[in-house]
Amino acid sequence: MKYIRKIILIYIVIIIFFSKIASATGEPTIYSEAAVLIEKNSGTILYEKNSSEKLYPASTTKILTAILAIERCNLNEVAIASKDAIYVVPSGYAVANIQIGESFTIEELLNVMLVHSANEAANIIAEHISGSMEEFAKLMNEKAKEIGCKDSNFVNSNGIYNERHYSTAYDMALIAKYCMKNEKFRQIISLEKCELPTTGIYSEKRVFKNNNSLIDEDDKYYYKYCVGGKTGYTKEAKNCLVAMSKKDNMELISVVLKGESTETR
Repeated sequence: MKYIRKIILIYIVIIIFFSKIASATGEPTIYSEAAVLIEKNSGTILYEKNSSEKLYPASTTKILTAILAIERCNLNEVAIASKDAIYVVPSGYAVANIQIGESFTIEELLNVMLVHSANEAANIIAEHISGSMEEFAKLMNEKAKEIGCKDSNFVNSNGIYNERHYSTAYDMALIAKYCMKNEKFRQIISLEKCELPTTGIYSEKRVFKNNNSLIDEDDKYYYKYCVGGKTGYTKEAKNCLVAMSKKDNMELISVVLKGESTETR
């Protein structure tokens, strides 16, 4: 998808900047409203641009939903898709064609939520854990504060646009830093593809490729040090990306929010 490729270029620019940081002579060109690059273990900020500005995080929100599900659920638990979980997703947002009444394990829902960015999967998880999406949002905000976020407010599980749903590049980096301590989270974001099994309602497997081109060896934007991440886009949020990379013993977390188009991309 075109927006993913645009935002991936931004991430590569940040990584290139870091690799030359000792001899850099000027600031990198970052085509986004806000960005931050941190070292995962220490949390040291290596680069930032408007990292405390409140912006819409779009589907990068799902990394917070994911870690709550991993921590609060047995991944073999089964969740059932409700009408509300499916039909609250506006037209044009990513979905996995889950039907009312279908049931999947939490792990299957996590896979399709993080790999394909399926918005109804995030809603199903939220309802399964808290009974309603509104109650789950309260858990999200509690967890964000526990992690150390000071400038975020989440009102839904997936990042669908809401003017009261916002975060910052730095807060999203803190959330990613926390999530990357969890091996199951790391494993899921590194998947090149995932699938939903057949059900009594849907007779075919649904296979989805990871939206993150940085981990696709056949993509021209492949970056061999990337270990995974989460893309995001809405008309209001524009291009967003939380991505992680590892080289030798160094792990980096990069966040860009409200990424703009360039003259050539």
